[in-house]
Amino acid sequence: MTDNIKNPDYMVSVFESSPVAMICLSGNLRVTMINRTANELTGYSGDCLLGRRISVIMRHHRVKKIITTIRKKGIISLTGYQTRFENSYGEEVPIRLRISSMRDEHGGVDGFLLTAVDMREIKALQLKLLEAERLAAITETAISVNHEINNPLCSILGNTQMMLQENDHSNPVMLKRLKSIEKQIHRIQGITDKLGRIAKPVLKEYINGKKMLDVEASTASGKTFP
Repeated sequence: MTDNIKNPDYMVSVFESSPVAMICLSGNLRVTMINRTANELTGYSGDCLLGRRISVIMRHHRVKKIITTIRKKGIISLTGYQTRFENSYGEEVPIRLRISSMRDEHGGVDGFLLTAVDMREIKALQLKLLEAERLAAITETAISVNHEINNPLCSILGNTQMMLQENDHSNPVMLKRLKSIEKQIHRIQGITDKLGRIAKPVLKEYINGKKMLDVEASTASGKTFP
């Protein structure tokens, strides 16, 4: 193993086969080495980035942060920080970046190593988790609404239907109003029922930048809550 570590070809092979994106920079932040994972992450093939400044794949304010981090020397975080590459298609790729100093045989700084982890899959999982939490909150609220509203609503519906049966139909205006009340009660019951079955919530604009649940547009499952 010690002989392998001293073998330059072996070290290059390790660098190339790393599942983490790795980019070596000179003191003036020009790319001196880049592995296959970094090429895939940035959308550049082969040696396209060699000799070019890191600003090719990062916007100016993000390059400034790299320079600031380098100047801090010993304060460089082991966990790195979240930032973005800009790939060859002009798309921004979220990454977690760590910067290490590379030293020569005399202990002087000979360049810098950037290691970047693709955060897109993690971001997607975070969004799914957020959606799951939002759906759970909607379901819990729907159960409360169903319990608190449907109980008195059933009483109102029962009384309305009794009045409809007892009405001698001599007052068409009253009859129309009672039927309208009955219809709206059924509508409320339908809404509370669908709230508890929402599988894919859809939000819409309300007022002052706030959003509200679009019950009609949201997708409901066939299951009902207890």
